[in-house]
Amino acid sequence: MIKAINITVATSALGLAMFGLASPAAAESWAAFSRSDATVYLVDVDALTPVDGVVTTRMARVHARGEATDLSHETEEVMVRCSDGQSRSGATVTYGKDGAETDRYSEDAPWEATPTGGIYGAIKSFACDALRPQAAGFPTIPAFIAAGRGQ
Repeated sequence: MIKAINITVATSALGLAMFGLASPAAAESWAAFSRSDATVYLVDVDALTPVDGVVTTRMARVHARGEATDLSHETEEVMVRCSDGQSRSGATVTYGKDGAETDRYSEDAPWEATPTGGIYGAIKSFACDALRPQAAGFPTIPAFIAAGRGQ
């Protein structure tokens, strides 16, 4: 009977995933925290949870202006160690105008002191000081773009 339950659960989870009703991916909540004339920077605030002393989140770079149909953007995994204030970059993923992944690479960067201020300093503040962006959250980057890119 245990085997039947395991198979049923696996089959049910697979069925839900096929219909987009379940996903192994964690929930996302993207909020803008910095902007230049060319780029809006967002952070996935739902990922700001420490695991073994390291907070790993994703930052996104989105064009500040553009058509709602232009879904191009880039995400970068950023890891912060609050115990010593160091951070490093992980995988970076670029997405084309259609929102499809176009490139993925990993820097495997060493741990370095996080600069005070700037983009990475802000992420450290979110990770270590429990600060959060004051902007509205969006469930996806395309939702942020569709809503006018925070303008």
